[in-house]
Amino acid sequence: MSPTSPDTITALATPDGEGAISVIRISGPLSLSILKNIFHLRKGEPREMEPYRLYRGWIHDGDRNIDDLMVAVMEAPRSYTGEDMVEIYSHGGRVISSLILDLITSRGARMAEPGEFTRRAFLNGKMDLTRAESVAWLISARSEEELRSAVGQLGGGLRDRLLKIKGDLIHALSLVEITLDFDEHEDHPVPYPEVRALIISARRALKSIWSEARAGGFLHDGIRVVIVGKPNVGKSSLLNTFLSQKRAIVSTEPGTTRDTIEEVIRLEGIPLRLIDTAGIRQPSGEIEREGVDRAREKARAADLVLVVLDSGTSITEDDLKTLELVREKPALLVINKTDLPEKVNLEQIRHELHRKKVVKISLAKNWGIERLRQEIISLIREEFMGGNSAGVMISGRRRDSIKEAVNSLDESLRSVERQLSGEFIASDLTQAIKQVKLILGEEYGDELLDEIFSRFCVGK
Repeated sequence: MSPTSPDTITALATPDGEGAISVIRISGPLSLSILKNIFHLRKGEPREMEPYRLYRGWIHDGDRNIDDLMVAVMEAPRSYTGEDMVEIYSHGGRVISSLILDLITSRGARMAEPGEFTRRAFLNGKMDLTRAESVAWLISARSEEELRSAVGQLGGGLRDRLLKIKGDLIHALSLVEITLDFDEHEDHPVPYPEVRALIISARRALKSIWSEARAGGFLHDGIRVVIVGKPNVGKSSLLNTFLSQKRAIVSTEPGTTRDTIEEVIRLEGIPLRLIDTAGIRQPSGEIEREGVDRAREKARAADLVLVVLDSGTSITEDDLKTLELVREKPALLVINKTDLPEKVNLEQIRHELHRKKVVKISLAKNWGIERLRQEIISLIREEFMGGNSAGVMISGRRRDSIKEAVNSLDESLRSVERQLSGEFIASDLTQAIKQVKLILGEEYGDELLDEIFSRFCVGK
C-alpha cells in the first residue's frame, strides 16, 4: 500500500446542522489549488497566505459570494494528515456547508470515507495505530474516566510500552540467533537464564496490556448487569430505583414483567447496561415461558448478575434454580424486603454460592441502596478493571494479536525450560515479535485498517 494517496478528499469536520461555525477539511495534492480557485482575501489582508495562520475572506463561485469566513492552510508534511491541508471555518448551517462542499468536489476533490483523514495520518507516519485508535476513543468518550484513558493513550503511553516489549523480544531473539551461527560441534549454548528473563518480562507486560484492553472495552461499551430472581421479589423496583424513574411496571401481581427491559446508567463514570428480566419460575403459559427462557439466556450472557431474593420468604426451588445459573459468574446476592421479618436462610444461600457477597436492602424503605451501588462498583473494578478503571482501546483483531503473542511466548518459555535447541525458541520469538508489530501498526493489512477507521466519523 502506498504511504500517500493520489487523490484529494474533503468532508465536514463538525456535526451537520445549525451552529455558530462549520469546519470543512480538504487534504491531498489539490488542496491549495482548490482553495485558490474558490477563495479570495478581503481587502487589507496580505496577498500571499502563510501556513498555520488564519485569514479572512470570501468563498465564491465565480462572481457569486457564498460566505465571509476564515481559512487556514497547512503544508505537507507539517499537517494532521502529512499532506497539504486546508481548513475552512464558515458560518454554521446546512446550506452554507453543502454549497462549499459542492464547490470543492466540483474542483477535483471527493468526499472522504469515515476516518480517512486519520487513516492518511497513519499511512504517512504521523501517528501509530495505538494513537490513531485513541483519537476515535477520545471523540466517542462518554465519561471523564474514558477521556482520561484516551488522552493517556493519545500521549503515546501504550506505544512506548509496546516498543519496550518489542525491544526486549528482539534482544532475546538476538541472544538465541547468535548461537545458531556457530558450527554444531562448537560449544556455544543459548544463554537460557537471560533469554528466560526477557521473555517473562515481555509476557507480563503483554498480559497487563490485555487486561487494560479488556477494561477499556468495558469502559466504552458498558457492562451487562442482569437482574434475576423469582417473581415479585423487587427486580423491577430495583431497576426503577437505579434509574430514578418508573421505567418498569411494578405490581403485586406475580409475572408482570414478561420481557427484558434494558437501560444504561453510569456509576462513577462506568456505564452499566441494566437488564430487568421476567421472574424465573415454572411458567403458566407460552408467553411467560418465553420470558423465563429469555431471562435465563440473559443471565448466562451477563457480565455481572444481581440475584434478588425476598427476605420475607424461605428459599424455594425457583430460587435454587436461579442461584445455579450464576454459580460461576460474578454476582451479588441482593436480599430485598429486609423491613419484613426475616425468613430467608442466609446460611443456605452461602452454602449454595460460596464467596458471593450478600447485600441487604429494602426498596420500600430505601435502605441499603448506596451500599449496593458501592458493592457493584467494587465488584466491577475487581472483576473487569483490574482493581481500577484505567483502560486502553485496542480493536478486536489487535486484541487477538496480543493473545497470539502471549501464546507464542508460552511456547518459547517451554522450550527454554527444557533447554531445547535455539531454532525452536527463535521460531516462537519471531512469531511473537510479528504480532507486537501488528499491534503497533508496523505490519498491517487493509482489513485491519478498515476495522479500525470505519468506526470514525466522517471528517476525522
